[in-house]
Order: sequence, then C-alpha cells, then structure tokens
Amino acid sequence: MSDQPHQKVSSLISLLLIATIICLGIFFRLSNLSTKVFWVDEVATAIRVSGSTILNVTDELLQQDLVDRHTLLSYQNLNTERTFRDSWEALTKSPEHAPLYFLLVRLWRQCWGNSIAVIRSLSVIFSLLILPILNWLCQELFKRSPNKSQALKIEVAPSQIAWLAMGIITISPFYVAYAQEARPYSLWTVTILLMGASFIRALRLNSPSAWLLHIGCLILSFYTSLFSIYLAGFQGLYLILQGQQQGLKLIKNYAISLLIALVAFSPWIWIIINHLGLFGDNTSWMRGNFNLAEIIAVYIGTTLLIFGDLPLSPNSNPIHIAAVLLLIVFILLLGIKLFSRWKNQTGKFILFILYLLIPIIILLSTQFLELDWTTIIGSLVGIGILSLSAYSLYYLITQTNRDRWLYLICLMLALPLPLLIADIINQGQSSTAPRYLIPWQLGIVIAVAYTFASKLNTHKSRFWQFTLAGFIVLGIFSNLRNLNSAPFYQKNRNANNPAIAKIINQSNAALVIVEDTEAMDALSLAYSLKPQVKYKIITAQEKLNLPFNKFEQIFLLKPSKALKQKLNQDPQIELKQIYKSPVFSPNEFPLDVWTISG
Repeated sequence: MSDQPHQKVSSLISLLLIATIICLGIFFRLSNLSTKVFWVDEVATAIRVSGSTILNVTDELLQQDLVDRHTLLSYQNLNTERTFRDSWEALTKSPEHAPLYFLLVRLWRQCWGNSIAVIRSLSVIFSLLILPILNWLCQELFKRSPNKSQALKIEVAPSQIAWLAMGIITISPFYVAYAQEARPYSLWTVTILLMGASFIRALRLNSPSAWLLHIGCLILSFYTSLFSIYLAGFQGLYLILQGQQQGLKLIKNYAISLLIALVAFSPWIWIIINHLGLFGDNTSWMRGNFNLAEIIAVYIGTTLLIFGDLPLSPNSNPIHIAAVLLLIVFILLLGIKLFSRWKNQTGKFILFILYLLIPIIILLSTQFLELDWTTIIGSLVGIGILSLSAYSLYYLITQTNRDRWLYLICLMLALPLPLLIADIINQGQSSTAPRYLIPWQLGIVIAVAYTFASKLNTHKSRFWQFTLAGFIVLGIFSNLRNLNSAPFYQKNRNANNPAIAKIINQSNAALVIVEDTEAMDALSLAYSLKPQVKYKIITAQEKLNLPFNKFEQIFLLKPSKALKQKLNQDPQIELKQIYKSPVFSPNEFPLDVWTISG
C-alpha cells in the first residue's frame, strides 16, 4: 500500500514532463515561422503552387529590364489569373515531386493567404500529426501477443515506448526544422508511419478491412513521395524474410494491395514517363560528385541530428570528424562486448589498453584536425549519441523477437540502401541529403525509445534517467540555438542570406545582378532585402549596360566563371568579391557577392 502514493506521484511527474516537452515542441515549431530564410526549395514550392514554373518565371524576368521586390514576390503568390489547373500543369513539369503536398498547399493558401507563415503552418500541422501516428505504430509493433512464443523477451508497455518515442520526436531539432519548411517532408513522415502501422495491423488481423486501410495509406504515401515505393518494396522483403506459417497467404494479400496502390498511382507514373527528360534534368544534381566518405559522414550527422544540432567550427572538416567519431564509438562498443567475456586480469589489461586509445585519438585529432573546444565538446556529445543509437539497435535485436526488430531494420534500410547502390552505380550524391534518410532516423528513434523504456524499469534506472534527462536538455538547447535562424544542413545554399542582405542593405540605392541560372536565389534573397533594392536577371552571354549613374552600388550575386572572365576583360570595370559563404563540403553551392564599379 505504501508504494501506491509514490507511484501516483511518479506518474503525475511523468505526465507533467511529457506535457511540458510537447508544449515546448509546439513552441519551437511556431517560433519565428515567418522570419527564417525562405530558401530556393521553398521558393520553388510557392512558384509551382501559384501555377507557374521556375523556367517560365526565369524567362519572364529575362525579358524585363529592372524589377523590384514586389515583382519577384508576385510570382510566388496566388492570384486570379492562375487557377488550380495551372498549378496542376506546373506540378507536372516537376514530375520528380509527387503532387499531394503541393495541391494541399494550394488549397491551404486559398483559404488563409500568401504569407510565409501560412505556407509553412501546414507543415507544422503535419509535424504535430506525426505524434499520434508514431504512437499507433509503436502500439502495433510492440503489442503484447497472447501467444507466449511470440511474446517479447523483455515485456515493456507499448504505451511507455510510444510516449518516449513521441518525446524524442517532439524536441528533435531535425523534425522541428522540417516542421518549419514549406516542403513535403513532414507530411512524408506522417505517411511513412501510416504505412508501417497499417501494414503491421494488416499482418495481425489479415482482414479485408485492414488490407483496405493499408492500401489507402500506400496510395497516400506514393502521392507524397516517390521514395515511398522503396519503402513498400522493403515491406514485401520483410514479409519474405519473416517466413511465418501464413507467409504465402500474407504475401499474396500484400502483393494484391501493392498492385492496387500502384494502379491508383499510375496516373502520376504516366506523367513521369511522358516527362522523362524533365525528370532527368531536375534530378541531375543527384548524379556525379560521388564521395563515399562524405556519404558516411552524412549518415552519422543525420543520426546525431535526431537528438541534437551540435555546434561545429567553420574551419572543421565534417568528414574527418565523422571518421574519428566512428572509430571511437567502435572502440567503446567493442570494449562493452569484450567486457562480458574477459573478466580475468589479462582481459582487463587488454580493455585498459583499448580504452587508452580513446584519449590518444582525441588528442591527436585536436592537434592534426585543428579542432576548437566547441567542436571537441560537440564531438564528445556526438560519441554519446552514436553509442546510444548503436547500443539501442543491438539491445532491440537481442531483447525482442524477430518480427519486431526485423521490421525496424527493413524500415531503416529501405531508402539508404537503394540510394547508396544508385550512387555507386551513377557515381552520384543522392545519399548526401539528410531529408532522404528520415526512415533511417525513425528506426533509431523507436529503438532508442524501446531501450529507455526497458532500462528505466531496471535496478540501473538512475543512470538511464540521467541519460534521458541529458538528451532532453540537449534537444531543448539545440532548438534554442536554432530559434532565430534555420540550421545550415537544411538551407545551406541560402543560410547566409541574412549576412548577404546586411551588406546590400547598407546601400541606399542598390542594384543586384543575377544570372538566369541563379534566379531563384534572387527570389529567395528578396525577402531579406529592402523594398528599394532593384534586380536585373541576365544571361552570361548578353552584353551588359551597367547603369553606374543610377545606383550607389551594383552587386553581383554568385557570378559564373564565364561572366567574371567577361567582366574582367573590360578595363573600365573593377570586379571585387566582398562576401563568400563558408562551406563544409566541396559539393556545396555557396553564394558569394561581388561589387562592380567603373
């Protein structure tokens, strides 16, 4: 009886903590929604939704002499001249993007207006929908089975796993960042979870209504992202690997469901086939610049971003840091594994030598990689995150039955593996986009939630309570860091718009010249510049008549090598670089700013 009041107090504290975390997550998602950089991908969303295309906008701007901010923004706003049909036609010119999210944005803006806050608020709503659907997936995945042979080796309440997973997602800086972006990734996360929960439910019930629900979820996800087809394929692979008694019947039902979903998605498949040239052109960035070390660094960085957006020095090399982190985590996990086997004096001595390598590696890294204290502390926290993630996957595999952990492994590999194979074949870089690794992240989130839920009920719960508290603090700290600005990994091309705008806005009469290939950067930058600034869109080949007498300063935004060579050939023109964005990778496209005087 004496334990009951204590349990009630403990439950009340847990509920208050969860409610506080959820409130903080909502606060972070809504904070500065309209002031953060509206980068080129979001500009592309606004243009397509408004019923135009990037090519059409660029062509129209080339035909004009000088344009102002109002003109640039008008291409991104809905008006009576461009209808819903125009929006659909514009979307078909970008067949690599499934249309559902963009059509919903069109309807949303028709109801609420054209502001940045409005277009982004839809992503905020989708991001909050992730929480109940993640709860559903965890409930289905870890539901107690009446068959003892199918029960979990360590029984944990599914609701406890679900609440912990929801807490991680709520204050995850990665999911907060994408909740504030006018792109489909929050909605895609919702559909990934719907696919998973409805799939496991259909396997459990194997009823027509359950499979019908799964078909609906498949169609919804296909029309949100083409990558969902990979996820559906790996669900089929999971069924084959699982090999149950009713395996053939389940595989047959799943194959029928997948076929129906693909038939429902066939209209967009037909659009892709009819626009294969555009599809190839729009995804050309994925091909070329293959760098396996950079891909591994992105996988590690994407894992870290689940829990914390760790500060790095601008002079640091993420690839080198990732290599060091991977080596240290490998040593730590190897030591943990060997500790249970080598308990004699010789084994302890070998473990001591093994762990002695860790400070030596850190000291050598500090010296040769020129790391500052900010990066060192961030790297140490990163070691903790990677160790927890790797241990949680190991713990999940060893402590749950095959049907649970195999699904999460299939979910995690459903996209990274095909993208990596495609990159090796095409020598490409599609694997270097963190937003494409959301299935990988979701698998880790659920594995970590299961580990915490299990460990918090053991005699070592105090250690795990402090660990959980540490990760909550890390998530809150990361979101506070990003409260007034978008993280670099998300909007790296335009992350430095505020710094560039600060320079240009110092001029009372400024002209910004941009080549047609970078026209979208001008539309993105326009949100940060004063209304008085004028813009001119040019081609590198055209003859320039620079109106020096009309403007106090003329700026050139990210000029091409050909344009710079042409301008340097004119002895009456002086070209000077005044700003260059920092880069973390040789494959980035940083913006730089030059001044032209004559």
